[in-house]
Amino acid sequence: GALIVISIVSIFTKGFTYGVDFTGGRTYVVRFDQPVTAEQVRDAAIVEFDGAVEVKQFGGESQMKITTQYKNDQESTDVDAEVEAKLYNALKPFFAETDITLDEFKSTVDNPNGIISSDKVGPTIANDMKRDAIIAVILSLFVIFAYIAFRFKGWTWGLGGVVSLAHTAIIVIGFFSLFSGILPFNLDVDQTFIAAILTIIGYSINDTVVVFDRIRETIGLYPKRDRYQVINDALNSTLSRTFNTSLTTLVVVLCIFILGGATIRSFTFAILLGIIIGTYSTLFVATPIAYELQKKKINKKAAAEAGK
Repeated sequence: GALIVISIVSIFTKGFTYGVDFTGGRTYVVRFDQPVTAEQVRDAAIVEFDGAVEVKQFGGESQMKITTQYKNDQESTDVDAEVEAKLYNALKPFFAETDITLDEFKSTVDNPNGIISSDKVGPTIANDMKRDAIIAVILSLFVIFAYIAFRFKGWTWGLGGVVSLAHTAIIVIGFFSLFSGILPFNLDVDQTFIAAILTIIGYSINDTVVVFDRIRETIGLYPKRDRYQVINDALNSTLSRTFNTSLTTLVVVLCIFILGGATIRSFTFAILLGIIIGTYSTLFVATPIAYELQKKKINKKAAAEAGK
């Protein structure tokens, strides 16, 4: 509860650092005439564009995808030319043939190296993408609720599962809001982050379904046993599987987080948080909520049978 409150307060007060997908900006694919690293290109571009830059390796060691939010609210051709000139100034030292001109850099007709493609995301398109991302997360939760309710023949199971997923998503989103600009790596909210949230939801619900399946199986074997005890036994019987699965996944993602480079660090960090929070939410949120919602009905049924 405390984590959720802190997350919600941070979301509505501090907000987020949005990536170019949700704010608008310009993206360029640049081909170099020698191998370069994303870190080298990023360090040079950040100085020229005052920090608003994202760099990813794109199709080999000599090709980079560079995205900038510099003057993202202006779409004139003069600003386009200014951005290309700044990009040229930042990247010129990375070409073996340092005599490459701005015109050669901007066009690959006479020179095979330089800007080979460019794209621009306007503010209107960015707002549409932001809206669609929110819809995607909400729709996924609704569909999962319907699936769980149908599979386990009860809305209480579906609600328990969805509350658990919402709890996990809110805390991960809140963490990105709270620690953006504090941790030494990028915590921008963009399409990659939304992909991470949807991945976390899919991973967490898989574990929840396994636990719910074991509970249903145990209830079928011992229908007259106290429901609290049945659910507790079922949870304990799945603990080893839950921790083994989560731990092995956690180790792999941790290795990617440490060794995978800066470009995917925010994505893997979100997955790391999701694995940890999603694992305990299945045990301590989804199942207890489903039980509490069913308890009144269970007690009424037990009293009726005792009266007979």
